[in-house]
Amino acid sequence: MRYEINHETVLEYPRTVREHHIELRLAPRADAHQQVVSCVIETEPAAELASYIDYFGNRVDYFCVIPPHNRLTTRLKAEVETLKENPFNFEPVSPAEEQEWLRERIRHSPPTNDFVLHRSLLTPAAMKLAEVIECAFPRPDREGPVMESLLELTAWVPTVLKYRSGSTEVHGPLLEAVRQGSGVCQDFAHLFITVARSWGVPSRYVMGYLDPGISKVGETLATHAWAEALVPGAGWIGFDATHNLLANDHYVAVAVGRDSYDAAPQRGSFKGDSAGGQPTVTVTMQEQ
Repeated sequence: MRYEINHETVLEYPRTVREHHIELRLAPRADAHQQVVSCVIETEPAAELASYIDYFGNRVDYFCVIPPHNRLTTRLKAEVETLKENPFNFEPVSPAEEQEWLRERIRHSPPTNDFVLHRSLLTPAAMKLAEVIECAFPRPDREGPVMESLLELTAWVPTVLKYRSGSTEVHGPLLEAVRQGSGVCQDFAHLFITVARSWGVPSRYVMGYLDPGISKVGETLATHAWAEALVPGAGWIGFDATHNLLANDHYVAVAVGRDSYDAAPQRGSFKGDSAGGQPTVTVTMQEQ
């Protein structure tokens, strides 16, 4: 699939701000499963952008707007070709060898431990999560394939959370979403990650875009979030618990991290007397 993506973020301030420093994680990832045909980022006021690759392999574009301003706009226009038509297309490892496969992967790439051991308000310890979940806590089948347990986990998450747009804050604690029984895609991804890590399966957060034809009723077209787990024999496989789907060529990955903090599309700091309101985000995604 080939998609054209336009992403605009507008920040407005009631009082003038200055010395605005911004980081953007908007450029789609380039890997074996997707190719970036073109990618342009513009700002208003105009600024000179520089970039670097962060710890998790994400491209980060950054810039500064020193003069006083009341409005800051960032625009992304990208064209991406996605290649992962069938996420089940891999040579499986026998269940008896899967744990050794995972241990070997972690030994050869120690940073993978971050996706097993990391805990935060967004991905808390499973023990804390079990205290607030009324239904049975999922357990992996140690005699069966890891993939099967992860598929069951994907189907289990929507029994705990119902999708409700705007029901939780950006980077809100997972336990609050679980207590109220509703959340948005970030909460679904964080819940999947929290449980999978408790099984010892490396799992990471993914921010990106989803073909609008798959979106839920009431789901605003914006960035989407899902989880990836390290599956023996396959590598990183995307699990979208919000839609109970595996990520395929209808998904465009942008940034990954331990949780949504690591993969925030835009963050920054400035000098001024007012924090302003919530950003206005407009996203379009069209199949080419």
